[in-house]
Parts: sequence; C-alpha cells; structure tokens
Amino acid sequence: MRAVVVLALLVAAVFCQGGMKYAKRAESLIGRSRGEYVCNQVNNWALFGKKDTSYQGKYMLADQYLKVGQRIPDAQRQPGDAIVGLNGAHCGMIASDKNIIHSSSSKYRVVKVPFSQARYVFPAGWHVKRVKGTV
Repeated sequence: MRAVVVLALLVAAVFCQGGMKYAKRAESLIGRSRGEYVCNQVNNWALFGKKDTSYQGKYMLADQYLKVGQRIPDAQRQPGDAIVGLNGAHCGMIASDKNIIHSSSSKYRVVKVPFSQARYVFPAGWHVKRVKGTV
C-alpha cells in the first residue's frame, strides 16, 4: 500500500513539473492580440507547440477540450491544466493555483485573471481537464 502511495505522489510531482512548463508557455502569450491567438490556440500552443493542431485525431477547438484528458476537481487543479466552459465555447489554461490565462473577447488580447473571475469568463460553468501535452 505504501508503495502505491509513493508511486502516486511521484506521478503527481512529474506532471506538476510538466504542467508548469505548459503554464509558462501560455504565460508567454499574455498581451498578444486575440486576432493572433483565440482561446483554443492559447491552449494548443502551450500543450502541443502549434496554434492549430489535432490531438488523438481531433482538431482542437475549445469544445474538444471537454472530450479529451482527465476531469480534475477544482481543488486539485495544477498549472498547465486546461479549463473549459461547459458549453464548449471557451477555454483557457490554469496558470497557478490563483490564476487562469485566456484569450479575452472584451479586452481583445490574451490575459491572466484571478481564478475567482472564472464565473465571469465561463458563465455556464466549467471543467478543469488534465490533457497530456506533447512539448
């Protein structure tokens, strides 16, 4: 039993390091125009290294982030996890335990906002998804 717990902690630590890499890639886009990076392209670039990409044979628009990866409870979110609206119309990236990064339609640029603002960014609700990136 103890070995299983240790293994689970090691796997979580390895993902957190990889997830931080994805969050840093998304952070590098802060301030870029929404005309250059819409929401799914922020996540696509951070996770897969391309703005326009496919994952498991699916072109990655915001709604595809509802269908891939593992759903994670909000309390267990980590940097690099995707956050996607329940209606599939918008997505973003968890930057830290307190912030998310998304392409804002009102500010017309990629922004970092407090997680407490998620209810305004995703008014229909959201899921946090852990998607294995390739970069």
